[in-house]
Amino acid sequence: MEVKPGAGSIITIKKFTDVKLHLEFRTPFMPEARGQGRGNSGVYLQGRYEVQVLDSYNNPTYADGQAGAIYGQYPPLVNPIRKPGEWNVYDIIWEAPRFVGQDLAKPAFVSVIFN
Repeated sequence: MEVKPGAGSIITIKKFTDVKLHLEFRTPFMPEARGQGRGNSGVYLQGRYEVQVLDSYNNPTYADGQAGAIYGQYPPLVNPIRKPGEWNVYDIIWEAPRFVGQDLAKPAFVSVIFN
């Protein structure tokens, strides 16, 4: 699947709570680009949390903005990204938050297994 430039995002029609998602992706070869300018995308969970997709191969950027990060919140423990053009794999295990009325009974939890 590929998004045509300017067409927007790929979004599921169905709403999910807990999910196990297997995703394979590769980033484009963009040697002139730096930081967040290299194949920047993401996997959004409930429209709120983003698992970053980015070419982080020999590409310094801020820790919680590299591939495998929960964007803007938690950096990955390692950077196992493969070279641009090579396939990468995410297995994302998402547990949605639970509420009792308006009170948070259990916070959201995500595990990202990367390559």
